[in-house]
Amino acid sequence: MKLSNLLSTLDSQIPIAAVDVLSPDEATIIQWLTTEANNKLSCTVYFWNLGVSSLEQCLIASDGGLVFKVVAEYKKPPQADPLLYVFDYIANFSGNGVFILGDIHPFVAKNSPQLSWEIISKVKNLYHRLKPTDKRIVLLGQNIQLHEALVRLIPYCEIPLPGVEQILEHINSYLHDLQQSATEQELTFTISLPESEIESLSRAALGLTLEEISDFLRLTVKENLTSDGIVVDADFIPKAVEYKTRLLSQMGIELGKPATIPFGGLDNLREWLMRRRRLFTQEARSLSLPQPKGVLLAGPPGTGKSHCAKNIASILNLPLLQLDIASMLGSLVGESEGNVKRALKTAEAIAPCVLFIDEVEKALSGQGDTSGVSQRILGTLLTFMAECISGVFIVATCNDPSVLPSEFKRKGRFDEMFFVDLPTEPERVQILKIHLERFGITVESEYLEAIAANTSQFSGAELETLAAEAALLAFDEARPQQVTLGDLETCRQTITPLAITDAAAVERMQSWASTARPASSPVVQTAKTQSLRAAKFRNMN
Repeated sequence: MKLSNLLSTLDSQIPIAAVDVLSPDEATIIQWLTTEANNKLSCTVYFWNLGVSSLEQCLIASDGGLVFKVVAEYKKPPQADPLLYVFDYIANFSGNGVFILGDIHPFVAKNSPQLSWEIISKVKNLYHRLKPTDKRIVLLGQNIQLHEALVRLIPYCEIPLPGVEQILEHINSYLHDLQQSATEQELTFTISLPESEIESLSRAALGLTLEEISDFLRLTVKENLTSDGIVVDADFIPKAVEYKTRLLSQMGIELGKPATIPFGGLDNLREWLMRRRRLFTQEARSLSLPQPKGVLLAGPPGTGKSHCAKNIASILNLPLLQLDIASMLGSLVGESEGNVKRALKTAEAIAPCVLFIDEVEKALSGQGDTSGVSQRILGTLLTFMAECISGVFIVATCNDPSVLPSEFKRKGRFDEMFFVDLPTEPERVQILKIHLERFGITVESEYLEAIAANTSQFSGAELETLAAEAALLAFDEARPQQVTLGDLETCRQTITPLAITDAAAVERMQSWASTARPASSPVVQTAKTQSLRAAKFRNMN
């Protein structure tokens, strides 16, 4: 059910409906429902939740705002259960009206420790007995999951996050209201944003609710107010991104920054991505071409999977969101998957984008999970991957795919599964060169090739450590940015790669590789690589 159908649903003898809305926009929905019910149903709207001591009538003030008026006739006895009493009050209410009941869904939710069979029975009774009357109930809250006994009785509506056009309209309207308010206070309020920059501001606010956008505009205007007034200009765009980053991080979603360091090698993966980057353009969408779903990157730890995932956003020219599922795990039943679902909806609102889930097996393997949370999170994620068509490109990394559920790895779930192995010799040369150049260090190619020949079991992370240690060694010896072959060899001997310390795990990963596509092309030997000893004889400096 869509929100636009809510009033017609209530008007067609369906007495109870549920509206799932993010908390910041609850007041907006109550205000909308009050206006619509007054105009289309000619009935009064009331609000109640466990946080108010009485029933309140919802009214629209002369300025269009929402106000609450306590219903004097509603007098709950001190010993009465507040939820059961409000149900009885509605059942015995003599007039007509729409009763908005906030946050009662934990008492009627499946598998909830707060579930009450007495309350479920009351709701079922109300459903049948209110049908011939003009009394209606709207259950309002966040992450509503109704019990099986109610799910076929109560139609459900989920309020999506606003899109660019809706945000654009809201920003224009709200800035106009702020300008009028400033004029009344004899303050100068200048909107110096051309149409293109207002659209950029709207895109920067994607993923926020309308109420959160209003909060951001008021806060930023207040912070930038001077004796000369306020100017709304392009500086509001990065501030909107900063504000959104702070809010999303509280939900376990990090807005990633574009990768500043390229990844070396992985030519198969790079070529595959380059062929699909145009599928996220408006041209591809106008041709109804399918949007790529994502990739699973599996391989031993330290091979650069996470770093590569951040580079994918740069290659595809899309914003990067990083989903931290561990931070979303809650103590209440249904809370964890509700948090994940809300995060995925946020990604869908920001789309097209790259959604990065690092070490996904830790959240989905189910090892040691007796509550079934991992299985429910898996179901939420699989449903999203199957139904999302807005352009959320999921990049999941995994150190041990053997523990992942088979339904997550099956063909068609991702566009492709890539195996990121220990780097080949040419890739090791590239990786060393990239990390040495970070420190402003240039080393002759033949020396890099010689070191690469002697680091066959090194991962990308271990090669990065090797480059950093060599740079520090040269700095300690008063030779800043002058790394020699001897420095690299000395530091190489101090590093024991994971492929040696945990050889069994790496070999197990490599044996799985036959089920995935290699991220790198096999090395074709054209000539014998110069040995480290031969390079040493050329230059010992």
